[in-house]
Amino acid sequence: MTGFTKDDLRALAGVKSYDRGVDYVDDVEDLQIDGGKIFATVYGTEPYEVELTVGRRGLDGVCDCPWGQEGNFCKHCVAVGLVYLFRRERGEAVPDRFDLRSYLTSLDAQELVALLMELAEGDRNIRRRLEARASTDPATDAQDLRQRIDRVLRVRGHVDWDGSWDYADTIGGIADELERLHQAGQSAAVASLAQRAMERVAENYEFFDDSDGQIGESSRALVAVHAAACAATGDDPVTLASWLLERQLGDADVPDLSIDDYADALGHAGMAAYGEQLRRIWEKRSPRTDWRTDALMREYARARGDVSLLVTVLGRGSRPDYSGIVEVLTEAGRDREALEWAERGLATADGAYDRRLADFAATAHAAAGRGDEALALRRAQFQRDRCLAVYQALHAAATPDHWPELRAWALGLLRHDASTARRGLPGWQPPSMLVDVLLWENSNEDAWQAAVEFGAVDGQWSRLARLRAETHPAEAIPVYERLAESKITLMNNDAYAEAAGLAVQITKLYDRLGREADGRAYVERLRTTHKRKRNLMAELKRHGL
Repeated sequence: MTGFTKDDLRALAGVKSYDRGVDYVDDVEDLQIDGGKIFATVYGTEPYEVELTVGRRGLDGVCDCPWGQEGNFCKHCVAVGLVYLFRRERGEAVPDRFDLRSYLTSLDAQELVALLMELAEGDRNIRRRLEARASTDPATDAQDLRQRIDRVLRVRGHVDWDGSWDYADTIGGIADELERLHQAGQSAAVASLAQRAMERVAENYEFFDDSDGQIGESSRALVAVHAAACAATGDDPVTLASWLLERQLGDADVPDLSIDDYADALGHAGMAAYGEQLRRIWEKRSPRTDWRTDALMREYARARGDVSLLVTVLGRGSRPDYSGIVEVLTEAGRDREALEWAERGLATADGAYDRRLADFAATAHAAAGRGDEALALRRAQFQRDRCLAVYQALHAAATPDHWPELRAWALGLLRHDASTARRGLPGWQPPSMLVDVLLWENSNEDAWQAAVEFGAVDGQWSRLARLRAETHPAEAIPVYERLAESKITLMNNDAYAEAAGLAVQITKLYDRLGREADGRAYVERLRTTHKRKRNLMAELKRHGL
């Protein structure tokens, strides 16, 4: 399996989610691997299933918690990754995931029947699915299914979180039966039944605790089978277009309907009718109040591949989406127009700033040989966005003759910001930005002095201490001691291991200075102060302290 590091986890999750994930490492259970995948359960507010994928493109993760369902690399993913790294670093074996398919394949027919009967008796949805598969009369099935849709998709009163999962399973079972009828040639009936099921779900959705999005997700299966059935029947595409638009502009939260779902069913005539109806509505309403209509117009333009229409939609209103327009035009190969929109966005007087616009415009000017324009843009960019990436871009745009003057100017701004922040006044950037820039330049002495004068974050102090230890070990020792205490306060095994490693470095520095007794005294203070932290004591012992 391709490796990953804690830095990879932090980069994917962000500092906030990473720090929260550290607190969940003790709640990770059932860690297993299968090829390039890592599986585990994290017991947070609810038990959440996590799957990490480690491949050529790097690390990715999915979790069924609400934040993870939105596509984010959540704190539970971080916790699983940290536990996996912890075990690998210590040579602990991570068990392979149980091969369920091989186990089922090994069973004979009678054993499989017994197992399925046991599952069917304990789960009504499984029983319904098996009974549906056993039926042989599609016409009768359709009539029975209509009655069942009205019965099982109707609720009375509030339904809690557990009940919502059961309801989602019921929707999935209905969708499976509709798909079977569709395959049996009952597409007209399926189109009507699927639409009926979607309406029932929408009518009752307000009663559910769908905090994990399970009902919204399962209802997408109804959309898929409905669209396929509509495409197969070849019914009036204009009528379908009107129905789809009415549903999208209505108050129903589920299911989520997209024109891409119905592209095949609508065909050319239906897509044209949909666009004509939507355009009339869009032109009459204010984009400030009707975000939904704007979103549908963007979706429609992308579905049709109409770049000019998409630019019109993105550029409408008092706050155009300049970055979105530049991206669309660039993908279409309309680079000159993209540059015009980027410069227009940079020239807006409403105080908005988008780094992507500055990057695009400066890169475009540089590629066209307009170095002076590119440098001017980079300088203006750094005035508004003082960070390492923009400093590096400014350096790349400058000629060797101009760089010393530009560097002095840029560092002067960063020092002013650091000084302002140090005095507790509002500043453009934290003091650590100056340290980042100086470290990138390998101006290590200046970086150390800036950190001492203005402050720095732990990651920077760690790097500075390593560099400082080579020439000034006595100055590095207090930094390492503070970092070790900071790790100990996290109170988890990974942090204890890092703290013990820092303690080793501290004793080595004391030894270099000929102060072995001070090193022993430091370790003794650690043991006395934190004697109740048994895992920390074990780590100190494992590191020979």
